[in-house]
Amino acid sequence: MASLDGDHLRLQQQIDCQLEVNPKDVLAAWEREGWGDEPGTDWDETPLKYLALVLLDAIEERAVRLSVDKDIGVTVYGESTYTLPKAPSHIIARGLEILRDITGLEGPTGKGVLALGIRDDSLEVIVQKQAGMHILNIPGVATVA
Repeated sequence: MASLDGDHLRLQQQIDCQLEVNPKDVLAAWEREGWGDEPGTDWDETPLKYLALVLLDAIEERAVRLSVDKDIGVTVYGESTYTLPKAPSHIIARGLEILRDITGLEGPTGKGVLALGIRDDSLEVIVQKQAGMHILNIPGVATVA
C-alpha cells in the first residue's frame, strides 16, 4: 500500500496529466472500452485516474458538489445535475479508499480536506463520508479557471 503522501502526489499527478482532456469524453470512451487498465499499470493507477477525471469534470463544470458511491456511481451538482459514466464498483471502491486515506477519514462518518493544485491555483475539496456515500464539496470552484 502506498504512503499517504504518495497517494496524494499520485492523484495530483493524474490530475496534471488529464488537464488538457475533456473528462466526460475520456470517461465515455473508457466505459466503451470496458474500463480496462493500461498495460504495466499498478493496482491503484486506474482508481486514481478515475478520481482525477471525476474531479476535473466537476471543476470544469463549476459544480459545487459531487456524490460518489461505489454502487451508484458519481452524480455532479452544478448548474445542472448529471451522472458521469460509472466505473466498475471495485475501481470506485478503491478510489474512495485512497481518498479516505489522503483525507484521514476513518469510521462510518467523517469529514476531511483534499488540497489540490489546478493549473496555477489551489483548491480545497471538503470530503464528507456518510456510511457508503461520499460527498465532495468544492467551495470557491467558480474562481478557478
